[in-house]
Amino acid sequence: MADSQKIQRRTGIGNALIRFSGFVLAFSSLVKFTHAAKPTAYMSFLGYEDEKMFLIAALEMAIAVLFLRLRTRSVGLLLASSYLGGAIAAHVASHPLNNSAAIVVFNFHHPYLGALPATVVLACAWIGVYLRHSEALWSIKETATRGLRETGRASIKTAA
Repeated sequence: MADSQKIQRRTGIGNALIRFSGFVLAFSSLVKFTHAAKPTAYMSFLGYEDEKMFLIAALEMAIAVLFLRLRTRSVGLLLASSYLGGAIAAHVASHPLNNSAAIVVFNFHHPYLGALPATVVLACAWIGVYLRHSEALWSIKETATRGLRETGRASIKTAA
């Protein structure tokens, strides 16, 4: 496969993962705005009701828009990472069982499974950005390159 085809494929996969993550955030926000029964019960279980849930939905929509737009993607990625990290922490935290809805009871007994969707969306966002904008992780590449250079120098010195 030619280099240009590899780059196009990588960019296409990155764009798909970015769109997936952004649309999941936007859809989740819309569900919260509608106050559907099951999501409302689950958000209540996590301690978020009424104006707090509205604020979370608004923040989630703003983050989705920022992440989906190319010009604001870096800020969107930072905010999505923060938001989804908080969502993971909220799901894993211990909460009192305050509702008998099936989704609440299930997540009470399996908090790590509740954190799984946020973890998957966050991983897709980061992988998508890496594939689409490989320069986004410049510090990791720089550190790895520096480490290889230093390892090479160390092995040369020990051989001498």
